[in-house]
Amino acid sequence: MIEFLPVIDNDFDFSPLFQYFEEGNKEDEQFDVYPFSKFRYFFWNKESLRPKGLNIDETKIENFDMFKNIFIRGDYFYLIAYHYFINVKEYKFEYKVEGKMRIEGEDGELKMVSFFEPLYNALLKEKTKSQTLLRHEYILSKNKFNYINKLTKLLLNDYNDLDDAIRKEKNVFSKYGIAVKEIYLDIFRDFYSNFVDYLSKDNFNALKKLVYPSKKEVQSFQIENRSNLKKGLTDEAREVVINSIKNSLIENEFIANVTTYEQIDDLFNNRRRERDKIIWLKTPSLLKSFYKVLNDKNIITSTNNTHWKILSDFFTYRNDAEVNSDKLKDLKYSTSQLDVLNLENCFRILDEIVSIK
Repeated sequence: MIEFLPVIDNDFDFSPLFQYFEEGNKEDEQFDVYPFSKFRYFFWNKESLRPKGLNIDETKIENFDMFKNIFIRGDYFYLIAYHYFINVKEYKFEYKVEGKMRIEGEDGELKMVSFFEPLYNALLKEKTKSQTLLRHEYILSKNKFNYINKLTKLLLNDYNDLDDAIRKEKNVFSKYGIAVKEIYLDIFRDFYSNFVDYLSKDNFNALKKLVYPSKKEVQSFQIENRSNLKKGLTDEAREVVINSIKNSLIENEFIANVTTYEQIDDLFNNRRRERDKIIWLKTPSLLKSFYKVLNDKNIITSTNNTHWKILSDFFTYRNDAEVNSDKLKDLKYSTSQLDVLNLENCFRILDEIVSIK
């Protein structure tokens, strides 16, 4: 059995969060330990994990050469990657990609297992332990409103950090972040159902958005219907359009030449990003102008004011430099008329194409 978290058999105690509010405090404080706080360990990088006493010893990893890039970079999902490599036998790259691993069974024989199984079991074990603590503290709490709302804010922040880690991390272990997200969403469903009388309006709405997401929520851009496409953008026509946009953006050196059809398709398919971010080669101001062209030329439908977030989610600058949505919003548009004209020409295909059966 893989123990992701150390087995601790200490005496039961209340969390600092509970004790703080039971002492009559009302000021907003930062807390490091609270129910469900250990789920952060599953997606943190190694520097964040060091002080947590998790008995991580990379020198014991037999396949260290396979792990050293993650070790050197200090990637997110470090604990998950560490426990894969510390336990795996007969390492093969395709096993890692497929989420499989050979481990030594109780009889000493090697057997193939799904890495999701021990990970998910560890998550469920920690969830049950934290739920017991939460219920105990909730029942006894004299300040349920403050306690529940502070805990909700802490967990929402952790969930957002997890979401960022999934989006930023490129190593294969980030895929296991989906399993961690499932646990958080289960927790939020429980809060939404059982603590509704004590939730603030902001926390209630935030949980509702996660528990019951709107089908109309904009995830990425969506191509607007056009008069020259009477039958709409069929699958065949869409393939022509996306390939043309991709090739034009590459030829004009707006995006890296390694950009794939699937990346551009994701960008204009009204869904969450499932691929690596697109590398933007020009200036940040021109990336802002990229959206202006999309909007002014009616290339995309309304984003309900989420366009800066979409750009930050789907693009990165050279050398993995982050596209910050707030900074992008405050920039001025590009003054290069030639670059803007070239951007517009990248989307001429939408005016030229007719419906394809």
